[in-house]
Amino acid sequence: MWIKWVTIHESYGLPRVAQECRQYLELQGIQVRLVGMRTRRKGHVYKLQVPVEQEEQARERLHTFKSML
Repeated sequence: MWIKWVTIHESYGLPRVAQECRQYLELQGIQVRLVGMRTRRKGHVYKLQVPVEQEEQARERLHTFKSML
């Protein structure tokens, strides 16, 4: 069975913020994957992705996490 993934957060440069968001969402019981890509200008983009079924819940939890920072 295929899982359709949706990007809910993008970080440019260092993956620290995306990694912290990933850990928080995993502790909340949400399945998460972190995808890193290299850009044309030698930069990096880190995308935090969740399954479509958990998108709304993940966005709410991510908003809560960001407001605590």
